[in-house]
Amino acid sequence: MRPPPLIAAAALVLSATTLSAQALPDGYYVQGFLGYNQLQDTNLSGTIGGAPQSVFGDFDGGYGIGIAVGREIPQWSNSNVGTRVELELSYRNNDVETLNFTGNGPGNEVNTSGDISSSSLFANVLFDFKQQGAFTPFVGFGLGAQRTSYDLVYGPGVAIRDSDTSFAAQAIAGVSYDLNSNTALTVDARYSRAFGASSSRLNPAGVSTGNVEDDLDNFSVNLGVRFKF
Repeated sequence: MRPPPLIAAAALVLSATTLSAQALPDGYYVQGFLGYNQLQDTNLSGTIGGAPQSVFGDFDGGYGIGIAVGREIPQWSNSNVGTRVELELSYRNNDVETLNFTGNGPGNEVNTSGDISSSSLFANVLFDFKQQGAFTPFVGFGLGAQRTSYDLVYGPGVAIRDSDTSFAAQAIAGVSYDLNSNTALTVDARYSRAFGASSSRLNPAGVSTGNVEDDLDNFSVNLGVRFKF
């Protein structure tokens, strides 16, 4: 993890929520969140030099950050369950811990460095289970697109370095706590998947020798603030 980007990202969410709070009409809300993100182990596979190959990756814990704008839909809600729709923009980053390129013998590659980062745009539908008191559990799901950026280097300068946009989906579960009628704190867990995110594999001369791809799974735990209007 790299503290400077994390601090800059936190400042971005705080400034974005402040600006949105001044601009949104009544009935809407804006939410910012920040948390821990774990990119699950990857198996980037493809055909390299005419032969099937795989690059197995393990990643350090990283961070995620996001902002969402939405509103409750009265026609889809009742006294027990409220239905919200929102548009979410989020970013995640994880540094690589180990890589293992098949065909190089046993063990992990040496001189491993780099990260995988992603920017996602989701349309979410969420269901609030209304309770007596300040706590409100919620669950939801989202569909959208993810822009994945690979920057992985291992061995004698061999790299997986490219960007790709792919279909993505996520599941959300959490709880909010109302500080007052307009402000709530949130805690949630999110599991997202980007399907078939691909990248070029580059040799030490920087020439592509083929493509590898995998479904990328992220699990995150987030703290957030929601402002209602």
